[in-house]
Amino acid sequence: MTPYRAVIGLAGHVDHGKTLLIKALTGITTARAYEQAIGMTQDLGFAHFDDGQGNTIGVIDVPGHERYIRNMVAGLWSLDLVLLVIAADEGWMPMTGDHLRLLKAMGVPRLLVCINKCDLVSPDELLLLEENLLERVMDESGMVPDIVSVSAKTGANMAALHAAIVRQLADLPASQAAREQGAPRLYVDRVFTANGTGTVLTGTLQQGRLKVGDKLRLYPTDREVQVRSLQAYHQSADEIGAVCRVAVGLKKVPHKEVARGHCLTSTVGPCEAATHLIVRLNAESLSGKTLRPSLHNKEVEVALGSWHGRARCVPIKEAPIKELPIKDTRLARLIFTSPIPCFFGQPLAIIRHGSSELLHGARIVWCGDIHPARRKALHTLLGELPDDLEHYNPATLQLGLNGYVRASRFDQQPEQVTPLGEWLLDNHWLAQSRDQLLATLASEPLSAAELATRFGIALPVTQALLQQLKSDQLVRLHHDKWQQGSGESEDDLGEEAQLVLKVVRDQGKEGYEPGKLGPGGVELDPFITRKLPAALQQGLQQKGALQKHLRNLARLKYLVQLDGPIYYDAELYNQMVAEVLAGQQVGDLIDMASLKEITGLSRKYAIPFCLRMEMDGWVRREENERRVLRLPQTQDEMEPA
Repeated sequence: MTPYRAVIGLAGHVDHGKTLLIKALTGITTARAYEQAIGMTQDLGFAHFDDGQGNTIGVIDVPGHERYIRNMVAGLWSLDLVLLVIAADEGWMPMTGDHLRLLKAMGVPRLLVCINKCDLVSPDELLLLEENLLERVMDESGMVPDIVSVSAKTGANMAALHAAIVRQLADLPASQAAREQGAPRLYVDRVFTANGTGTVLTGTLQQGRLKVGDKLRLYPTDREVQVRSLQAYHQSADEIGAVCRVAVGLKKVPHKEVARGHCLTSTVGPCEAATHLIVRLNAESLSGKTLRPSLHNKEVEVALGSWHGRARCVPIKEAPIKELPIKDTRLARLIFTSPIPCFFGQPLAIIRHGSSELLHGARIVWCGDIHPARRKALHTLLGELPDDLEHYNPATLQLGLNGYVRASRFDQQPEQVTPLGEWLLDNHWLAQSRDQLLATLASEPLSAAELATRFGIALPVTQALLQQLKSDQLVRLHHDKWQQGSGESEDDLGEEAQLVLKVVRDQGKEGYEPGKLGPGGVELDPFITRKLPAALQQGLQQKGALQKHLRNLARLKYLVQLDGPIYYDAELYNQMVAEVLAGQQVGDLIDMASLKEITGLSRKYAIPFCLRMEMDGWVRREENERRVLRLPQTQDEMEPA
């Protein structure tokens, strides 16, 4: 038979014998010494047993007392099966119902009802109890469970319970490969320090695989960590796959920086640390009645994964939901005081603050805050989500809301999109965005960052759009600003050339002279090269490399070379020429003093500047003055020869 791994849990009312039942099933006592002394489980307990076919099944014991409901919920999130334990002599109790509703809200897929202490009642009483419990569980959960009656104290029928558990998990081998795919996901339920290992966290590896040496991410701190050691059921391992109880030793991570509720996943996993969530409340209560959010901005308690804490709940009333009137919206916003680790589609429980009452079960449909102006559009998209979120790709939401999404988010390209680099763009959004960018650039040049901010488009997407427009010869980059029109575009220059151009521009009217001293008295040549990556430094340090870039930039009319040689930014040179010729007529004479005053140049730079104007045919020298030969009529005429 194909091997599999599973984790099950026991829930139910306090003192119905869960801990003793686990010992009878596994031979392990999960209760700690102080819990045994008071006769009550207060926190999660852990055990395991062999299914008889070589597979190890992990077992989680959760507290039954109302006071420890938060600890109880922390053990439910990753289970393949829950045994709802009910004592034969007491029957259904308040916490029995609370536990059933909570495990349903947390998405536990399988339920087995275990009647314990059957030795305390007659066979007829036991038969009647089985019938009543079957009916009640079906009414409150919609599930049709198997029922097994045992006595953990005497060992009666324990073999039947073991067989029933194995039978319930019989379909897991077929899904084992799928469970191990994807990014690892482990919510922390316990943290401690071990000699020789350091910080150790434990939890259930719900999906994926872990191996020693893996570099992972710990949320919500968003800290990179590395796996030092792995253990499963007291056995060291180099690699472990889901679903399994795991102890993970971390390298150089202080014990105080990890807590229950943190999530360990890969650096490329879909986990997010969010202070705002939008959730979709379960459409029906366990009794079959439509849920109506009546929380009205109240403080509630939220449990997801192994995390629990307080949140402010705000029902969303404006979003239409399929087959429900607007007043019965199923969307609500949860607002937390600090970030929590979460995933799209993740089940959670909303509990009345200060009690064990489940207000709502829900699924996360949006992680993170969103600008108020975009909320209506988002709520509409969320209202159109399918009932089954298991196979829904949340990237579809991003595409519908933003108009673009990373192509890597889809295994198969959706319809009505255009690939652009690493992005997929909605066709309608693409056409609209191109028109907006062109209309804006027709009125003023702007950088890619300025355009991204103005239109609320991610900078990498804005840059990709601009490149597409440039390839269509509709825009070009000039002086780090995009403008409408075709022609030479500065981003076509190599990285070395762009840096040389920037340094020349930074010199302003001082110009750039090879060997000239720059900031801190450092020669500009090495000043340029030291700002480059090592590979580019080596290229520019080759003999004549800088001069080659300078000459080429002058040939391309990005720079103007004056005598010296002194290099000026071409736009600055043209601006200064226009200032000198402003108000002049052809034939007028300009003396050197006037020219220096207009340009703000010292004699050292004014003379080379005049010589360049003469070479470009703007003026002719007559002794100590310059006669105007022509005036610029258009911007094109300003370009140097």
